[in-house]
Amino acid sequence: MEIKFIIDMDGVLYRGNKKIEGADKLITFLQDHGIPFLLATNNSTRTRDMYVEKLRNMGMEVNRDNIITSAYVTAEVLKGERGHARALIIGEMGIYHEIRRIGWSVVDFKEWREAEYVIVGMDTTLTYEKLKAGCLAINKGAKFIATNDDRNFPSEEGLIPGAGSMVAALEAATGKKAKVMGKPNEPYIQIIRKMLGDGDYWVVGDRIETDMLMADRLRAKKVLVLSGVATEPADRVDYVLPNAGALVDILARLIK
Repeated sequence: MEIKFIIDMDGVLYRGNKKIEGADKLITFLQDHGIPFLLATNNSTRTRDMYVEKLRNMGMEVNRDNIITSAYVTAEVLKGERGHARALIIGEMGIYHEIRRIGWSVVDFKEWREAEYVIVGMDTTLTYEKLKAGCLAINKGAKFIATNDDRNFPSEEGLIPGAGSMVAALEAATGKKAKVMGKPNEPYIQIIRKMLGDGDYWVVGDRIETDMLMADRLRAKKVLVLSGVATEPADRVDYVLPNAGALVDILARLIK
């Protein structure tokens, strides 16, 4: 069966806006050998085209079809659920773009009564008013959706609050649990299978609780890199590497 890769981005290819050593080496190797891959992030702040541009600025040339985000997964799943709905979004451009792409309406925070869904992702301009509107809409009966529940993510300065911290605030306020779309949950896995098709999957990531757990659910090879959240080796993984570039020598031997 054909080898196919699912590679996390934050903490694997880059940290903030700084490329991690060896990241471009792995991407170039996969492209040169025609090995299919998806760059898979739980971050919902950017559009897929914005990720293409970010990676290009770091010397990695990929196209939109190589990228899957939790915002994209959220929109694809919700599109299958409802042809049209009104959503209140606590998040950034990535989720706004994807929800509008599927033809849904986005309501203003002052119009929370009209919301049929409350969708929560990473929001670096989070305010009490946004949380208040989300809380009121959920309590009124709006469906509560989280793009992901990563409580933190790696930046150039260190670990900073992620979407899961914002989701947790609304869960505490409403007493209701969000339906989570991001890794390692089934919605994300379904969209990966749809985009990549069948194959011998390898997952490359820096988080045990998301990337490696998703690999288990995909029955994939597990490659843990120590360039992001995880800083120590873990049990029950196939490879532990300092960075993604170190995988190239292993792959070169395997495909000889």
